[in-house]
Amino acid sequence: MTSPAKIDLLGLGIAPVDFFVTIPVYPACGTKVDGVTGSHLIAGGGPVANALCTFSRMGGNAALISAFGDDTWGDFARRELSRFGVDHSYCIERKKCPTALAFAWVAEGSRTIVLDLDRRLYIKPADFDLKRLPRPRLIHLDGRHMEAALKLARWGRKVGANIMLDVGSVRNDVDELFPYIDYLVCADDYARHFNRTRSISKAALGFKNLGIPEVVVTSGTAGSFGIDPDGRVVRQKAFRVDTVDVTGAGDVYHGAYLFGILKGWTLAQKMRYASAAAALKCQSRGARDGIPTFRQTMTFSRTCTEFYD
Repeated sequence: MTSPAKIDLLGLGIAPVDFFVTIPVYPACGTKVDGVTGSHLIAGGGPVANALCTFSRMGGNAALISAFGDDTWGDFARRELSRFGVDHSYCIERKKCPTALAFAWVAEGSRTIVLDLDRRLYIKPADFDLKRLPRPRLIHLDGRHMEAALKLARWGRKVGANIMLDVGSVRNDVDELFPYIDYLVCADDYARHFNRTRSISKAALGFKNLGIPEVVVTSGTAGSFGIDPDGRVVRQKAFRVDTVDVTGAGDVYHGAYLFGILKGWTLAQKMRYASAAAALKCQSRGARDGIPTFRQTMTFSRTCTEFYD
């Protein structure tokens, strides 16, 4: 029997097709508004998928476990992953099922997203055979497909993979995953809600007290707060840029952070690099077209001296 292939990063998560349009102002209910001419964009999306695209663009190799419908948009989503070098051969095609679509309104740098996700696109444990998966150095999860995520996390622990969890909002209970997580990088809304505190530092410490070795809480232009396995604290300010669209900034942060793990960097190095990558992305529309390369990110990180207060 041949040994399984090896890979840097294996991710599990949704991969919808994103539709973006920039609007001058959010319309009131029941009214209409013209979008900014030429501002529409159609691209691949999804938190884990976007993080894998970032990781791959920076020089790592990555594969995604997801599900698509048997329609034109499913083909489009696969092509988008291929464009960034992400292996989608472990993805599933659901027959007579529509591919997930996300619709985003972008206004003054912020965005509102509506997701159309058929329940049949949820990944189940039986959808993938662990013996056929490549052996990863890293696993990235978002906690949306809990039973499948637990299966992958338990297996990852057995094969020596380091596991990251991304939780952006309070959607479902992910507590069962915590014992398998090496890196928790989550948004402040979730961290504060889970730990019942308004303090980011106390929220991060709350996760550390649950036994998660390394924790980072991100907070947009307020920067990020991290604690490493030895209890060292890092505060990273957010780089100041001319923001066009924040969609995918957190996903890019995760992908860049994972690349930093691969490189064996310290917590401070990972947080600065990931913050720089996320800032660069914000200068472009959509979640992926603005993903920077390793060299672009390093140059920006070293030379940019403007930060949000």
